[in-house]
Amino acid sequence: MLADIPGYIKITVESLKKNGFNARFAETKSIACKIMLEMIPPTATIGVADSVTLRQSGVIDELIRRGNKVINPFTPEMTDNIDKDEGKRQRFVAALRSTLGTDVFVTGSNAVTEDGKLVSIDGAGNRVAGIIYAAPKVILTIGRNKIVKDVEAAIYRIKNVIAPVHALQKQYKTPCAATGQCTDCNSPKRICNITVILEKKPYHTDLSIILINEDLGLGWSPGWDEERINEIRNNYYQNSWPF
Repeated sequence: MLADIPGYIKITVESLKKNGFNARFAETKSIACKIMLEMIPPTATIGVADSVTLRQSGVIDELIRRGNKVINPFTPEMTDNIDKDEGKRQRFVAALRSTLGTDVFVTGSNAVTEDGKLVSIDGAGNRVAGIIYAAPKVILTIGRNKIVKDVEAAIYRIKNVIAPVHALQKQYKTPCAATGQCTDCNSPKRICNITVILEKKPYHTDLSIILINEDLGLGWSPGWDEERINEIRNNYYQNSWPF
């Protein structure tokens, strides 16, 4: 029941619903996994875009175990050393494209605002393209730590908290990986090429958002307690794929 959840999450869920999204609340990531399994038909083909929150939920493994066809380019076999192997890189890109046009597309988002907007920033664009129009049904899992006041706060946080940590973990040679701050760079490995803000639900996409009452994925505000930040960062490192 919405009456039983923290106020800022309740506000966000209600705002998302007003903006046309199918917004759900899950107390834990395991409950979010069960909700997704109920929402996804056993015969559906699933396209996966990169999301640490999604991996933390365990739903990808459960879908495979259940017998769904899952197209997931973000496995060690697909990503290991792709920068050094052109053939592997091309196979990886082909796998990214094949996640579009599936029955269900699953991923996460960098931020959700209290007034019910989704903000995502990508390097390649496969994730944001998928969120908008990849499949008839799209499901996003988002931890409570991704909730921000507004779009301005979301973009600032993505560029000055999320992107630097993400680029550093991937060993990208970007200015933000070195300095921890966005410099609007021209790096070939820039991961902030595309910014997409969903103010309302797209016309032809059944877009569901599961807000989870746990810190998941990558995201925090600089003023948060250092212990909480370190826990989020360490859990992200453990669940994020390396090159």
